[in-house]
Formats: sequence, C-alpha cells, structure tokens
Amino acid sequence: MDSSSLAFPNVPLAPAQAVGMQLRAEYFRGQIDFRAFCARHPHYRILSTNPLVLEPEAGVWVYLARFGAAVFWNASPGTVEEVLRDLEALPGTGVRAETARDDLRVHLRADADRVDFSEVWLRDLTLDKLKIVSLALAQSVALDSVEAEVSQAMARFGPVVTALRDEGRLVFGQKDLLRTVGFAMAVRATVLDTLTLFDDPPETWESEALAHLDGALFDQFDLEERLAAVNQKVAYLQDAGGTVLDVLARRKDQRLEWIIIILILVEVVLFVWKEFPLK
Repeated sequence: MDSSSLAFPNVPLAPAQAVGMQLRAEYFRGQIDFRAFCARHPHYRILSTNPLVLEPEAGVWVYLARFGAAVFWNASPGTVEEVLRDLEALPGTGVRAETARDDLRVHLRADADRVDFSEVWLRDLTLDKLKIVSLALAQSVALDSVEAEVSQAMARFGPVVTALRDEGRLVFGQKDLLRTVGFAMAVRATVLDTLTLFDDPPETWESEALAHLDGALFDQFDLEERLAAVNQKVAYLQDAGGTVLDVLARRKDQRLEWIIIILILVEVVLFVWKEFPLK
C-alpha cells in the first residue's frame, strides 16, 4: 500500500494556526521492521507505510526510517519516550545511539520554502514535505552514529599504525590485532549498508520544488562532505586492515618456515645419532 492510499501527500497537515514546530531525531543501531511495529502498535494512526509516518495524536507526527532513525514532529517528551520505548522493545532495532541525536526548528506560513541555519521555513506542511525534511534529519543522525563508529575504529588502529611506522613490526598480540581488524570490517559493513540509503527521495522525482527543498537540506546538513569524509576513512580502514592481515600472514609463514627448519635439523640430528652413535 502506498502513502497516497492512506493520506493525500500534498494536503496541508498542520493546523492553520501553527507557525512553528520543533523536530527531534533519534537513531538506533539496527533496522526498524515497519510491519512488525505496526502489528505491535495498531493504535498509532498511519499516514504512510514506506517510510512509516505515524500520527499518535492530532498535530503530532513520527517519521520512522527503515535504517534506524526516528524523527518526531511537535511531540511532547512523554510521546517521544513512549515511541522510543516501543522501538527499543522491537526485535532487530538495536540499541539507541546516545551520541546520535539532533534537533531542528520548522517554521510554517512562510513566503517561500527555504532552509536557513538550523531552521527550515515552509509555506505549508504536506506529507511529502514532512518526508523530505524528516529524511534529511534522519540521514544526518545516521551519519552522526556512523562517524562516531568510524572514529572509534580509526582510534583503535592508531597504535597499530604507529608501531608499524616507528618499529617496523606488530607489537600487539595476534588476537588483539584480529579483533581490531574485525571491528574495522564490521564498521565498514555498517557504513556501506547505511550509505546505500542516501539516494534521492522518490518525492523529488516529479516535483522541482521538492527537489530544490531536498537539495537545500542536503547542503544544510553537509551530507555530501560528511559522506565523502566517511568514505575516505572507510577506505583507509580497509587498506590498514589489509596491511595488518598481510603482515600477520607473513609472520605466520615465517613461523612455519622456522618450524620446518627446526624439524629438519631434528631429523638430521636423529639420523646422525643413529648412523654414528657415540662410543
């Protein structure tokens, strides 16, 4: 079922007297199962199924992105916490990223749609505009979480790289090194999985005005620059992980070579001892 069968995407959602709303975005390190969430909580009114847009009460909306973000429009702290608890109890959603959180102020009844620093001005609020603004904010908090994980992986690789540079060898145990590489690989997989969702929203394909709004939001949140920085760091982690694995492999090969040499020497000693026993 598409969103138009549930709510008209271009019909204003906000009451006429509303002039401003506060948005809050949260992020979970997992994916939100829309079908399971709706089955568990049928009391939430659904305005859109993909992405999932709910109206828990009149004039309050919740946008859920499948990649783990939740954006609250004009919601009270009690409503926010209720929905967050529902999401935390949903299998597969994962834990909430405490460091990935953002706010945005949206003003309505403006002369024209525009994006300013930390604020968005709209003529009116429609379902399509709600989706576009929410998606940009959701992508931003998702990037916050990804950036934190990548920075953590970079920090864990720092001592390894420093030791290779200064001493020309791996000074950590093999298990610790493999854990570091495994952590970096897991982060890389998470990043690649998340970044594939940063395509243009379908609402912009047939509306130049919505495409312009989406582009302005993309610039406001510096999504392109942040994506590029994350990609560069992920590429570095891939190269560093490959280098460490190569060094470990060579070290293992050298150890095997020494074992073989020692075994050969033992065989030679045993042969000499048998053939030429001491008198």
